[in-house]
Amino acid sequence: MRQTLARGLLILVTLFIVAVYYLPVGHVDFAENWGEGSFGLTLPPRAATVARVEKGSSADRAGVRPGDRLADRGNYEVSSRLRSAFPGERETIKFERSNRIYTATVTGAINPNFGLWQRVGGVLAYLPPTVFLIVGFLLVFLRPSVMSWALYVFAVGYFGTSPVFMYWSHVLSPAAYVALTFLLSTVFSPWAVVPLLPFILRFPDGGVNGWRRRVDPFIWAFLALSYAVYVVEWQLYYRQSSVPAWDVIPNTVIPLATFAAAGLILAKNVSTATPSDRQRWWFLAVGTFASFLAYAVYFVPGVPFAVGQVIGFAVVLMPLCIAYAVFRLRVLDVNFVLNRALVYGILSLGVVAFVSILDWFFSRVVAIGRLAIGLELLATVGIGFLLDRINRVVERIVESVFFRRRRLAEKHLRRAASALPYATKEAAIVDGLVQIPVDALDLAAAALYRLSEGGARYEGAATARQTTVAPPGFDGNDLLVRMLLSDESIVWLDEIRSHLDAENAAIYTVAIPVSVRHQLVSFTLYGAHANGAQLDPDEVELLKELAREAARAYDHVEAERTRQRYSQLLASKV
Repeated sequence: MRQTLARGLLILVTLFIVAVYYLPVGHVDFAENWGEGSFGLTLPPRAATVARVEKGSSADRAGVRPGDRLADRGNYEVSSRLRSAFPGERETIKFERSNRIYTATVTGAINPNFGLWQRVGGVLAYLPPTVFLIVGFLLVFLRPSVMSWALYVFAVGYFGTSPVFMYWSHVLSPAAYVALTFLLSTVFSPWAVVPLLPFILRFPDGGVNGWRRRVDPFIWAFLALSYAVYVVEWQLYYRQSSVPAWDVIPNTVIPLATFAAAGLILAKNVSTATPSDRQRWWFLAVGTFASFLAYAVYFVPGVPFAVGQVIGFAVVLMPLCIAYAVFRLRVLDVNFVLNRALVYGILSLGVVAFVSILDWFFSRVVAIGRLAIGLELLATVGIGFLLDRINRVVERIVESVFFRRRRLAEKHLRRAASALPYATKEAAIVDGLVQIPVDALDLAAAALYRLSEGGARYEGAATARQTTVAPPGFDGNDLLVRMLLSDESIVWLDEIRSHLDAENAAIYTVAIPVSVRHQLVSFTLYGAHANGAQLDPDEVELLKELAREAARAYDHVEAERTRQRYSQLLASKV
């Protein structure tokens, strides 16, 4: 019942959020500047004093001058409407100059610089918070809890509020607009960063135990006190129409202090987490760091707002990392993900840069237009054909520079696999399938099962030194054996976990068969990494390569046995 109510509330809140934030889409550009029209005056955000008046504009003709102040200082609606004119819209406003109040009527003029691409840019600016909202919604809907609701508030806080203030000033009544401004200035203001703390404290299962239980009351006290600061600031602005001198506290100190506290909690949790949870924490750490960079860029002096918006796209990593860490049953090593991100990032940047240089070169150096277009087209097609080779080169460079240990492990496994067919005893094959990959990839466990002489069972033949438990054997009718026999391909054990020994098979994640002439002679169970990360696709391919070479080795060993028996028979006859 409680979950049903929580989901119903979530749907209502989300519908409200979508209506409030998405109706202004298309009226602003990428930097959240209003684009429909202008009265010809500039009124900075959270200010009631005119900063600039365009010469010859409606405001200029009405006698408005820089330094004039709105007479209705506490009226959020009037100041927002002045920042967001529609073409042909007329407003009669009272201004104050030298302690004298005068009335000016201004008319909105169309903005000729606001075209299709500016509208598209404004829509693109909504992509990162949209991804955040979707992940927050799914997390609350599937697992309603304090943890998920905290992330939801944090997610909504990443929507820009300027378009909302400007658009709804034309729609709502003054009383309704004041209520909306209170909500946007307190709950979904920079204060929305603070709920990150209860989320991180409860990640990934929603509970607070041990040291986290002792920290939890201080987190809630910080939430309450910081929210009170935002409420007081809103009231002061509403009454005085100017921000207080201590505005740096709610707009800078509190959010950055929140990220600092979140970093400390993350570091503590990573150091005390179990191996199975540690990789989930690492993904959360990567996402939180990206979110911090996207937020902190706005506080770097001299960085244009539009540039901050572009860098702010990095925030999309946080909801993606959270969704992956929470919803995925098998979590890859974060180093593997960073490896691929670097490879494809460098590759994409290189291709774009090269094509841009080509475009500049052919447009500046080659005088004949058609020839330039033809050469540029041929060069671009050539890049397309070479893309796979370029990708492999970039991947090798990235791995050798940033992931040297992993590359050495892969090289060692490939050499070990190529050496397997030269084995003359099964002990060498067992070592190649069990201990060598465990040592190279730092796996938690491995166990090899060999077809018995009667052919009815697969008995445990060997385990790695690091292995603590393993099933003793498998009957020929066990589901795992039948699946390995059916298509001679790997089986992820999570798919058949209910059919396995719950105690002895819990640490294993994948079974890889070794088939000789379509006969399953053995198979190996492998566990995850010792740090809790699951096997990534490249590592699985290496293990499959070991299995293929082991099949050749089994064939070679059997041939060697046959030769020895034949030699013994010949010797006995002589």
